[in-house]
Amino acid sequence: MGFFNKIRQFMAGRYGGDALNLFMLAVMLILYIVNLFVWNPVAHWIIFGVELALLVLVILRSLSRNINMRSLENRRFKKVFDPVKNWVKFQIKKFKDRKEFKYLKCPYCKAQLRVKNQKGSHGVRCPKCRGEFKVKI
Repeated sequence: MGFFNKIRQFMAGRYGGDALNLFMLAVMLILYIVNLFVWNPVAHWIIFGVELALLVLVILRSLSRNINMRSLENRRFKKVFDPVKNWVKFQIKKFKDRKEFKYLKCPYCKAQLRVKNQKGSHGVRCPKCRGEFKVKI
């Protein structure tokens, strides 16, 4: 218990981890795996240098006492990263649902709609703007 209490005391008042640190660690891991297959010594050392820089940056951010600045960095990162993450999740959902549902946009409000994938002409009502339109599948 003494060792963990010392670590807890050391980390008190420090920033710790967040989404940006996890992203940098993931990029570092991907670069490490890519670097296993790089045979060019110059490229190998450049990639290793980027890996090392990312590791140092993650450690420095985790041990930082400037919590407000690290939190601001994380919010800026999430502002850019979250729309990309949500788009990828939506594309995966569309791929999984491709046999049962068809995704389309409302011509009035541009909201994403999911309709049953049944052949024929169907009347669709948008739940967001209540606009009605015909769809032929």
